[in-house]
Amino acid sequence: MKITVIIFVSVFMVVESTITNAQVSSQATGPKNTSANGGVTQNQNIQVSNTLSGSQSLKLLFKGAEGRIYIGQDWSLGTIVLRNGATIDNYFLRYNILSDQIQFIAGRDTLPFATPQEVNTATFGGHTFVYENYQSENFIRQGYFELIVPGKNKLLLKRLVTCQKPDSKNPKDESLGRYLIEECYYISKQGMPATKMICNRKSVLAVLNDHNDDIEAYLRITGNRIRTIEDLKDFVSYYNSLDEDY
Repeated sequence: MKITVIIFVSVFMVVESTITNAQVSSQATGPKNTSANGGVTQNQNIQVSNTLSGSQSLKLLFKGAEGRIYIGQDWSLGTIVLRNGATIDNYFLRYNILSDQIQFIAGRDTLPFATPQEVNTATFGGHTFVYENYQSENFIRQGYFELIVPGKNKLLLKRLVTCQKPDSKNPKDESLGRYLIEECYYISKQGMPATKMICNRKSVLAVLNDHNDDIEAYLRITGNRIRTIEDLKDFVSYYNSLDEDY
């Protein structure tokens, strides 16, 4: 009987050790699932090591699609309009999503604008960026957004890096790494922090909640739905046109 117990315990320990080693190996090599073109697919579950608890792992959900770290990868001659009305139009610009910075070339250096609060708009390569306060959970933060629909109520796009994997040969070169980029849309009303939006009727009307009769008529005509980014753009543009009429 004692021999049977010893054998059982030994087998259990070997199996447990094999499972643990397999889990550690899986974590070390990273996710295997890729899209057809070799990129990481959206909404991947990625296993990462939790250094605070030894061999345990923390399962995190990283959202987004694989993309470049820069908007304006090849640099574009742009125009900066400051809040005091001054214009700067002799810089080559790009936006760094990871550091949330508008960067410019100065000689051989790449520099960010030291006081982004002074920037009203930064336009380059067909994109316009603004620097805004926004609601993030229970905090008010500041950051750059791409301006999608201008007006009294601005529709803004915020890009966030949810996962990064530096290039193994050039870990310091951000442009060679792989990144998952999540895109989130916000509404910025005058005098208020920007609020995150979801492309559905309930989310939009919770923020843009004036002009009820006009909005109800608009939704009936358009099919009573806001389901895509194009629907959202059209709705915000229409809503702004109502404010212009009052």
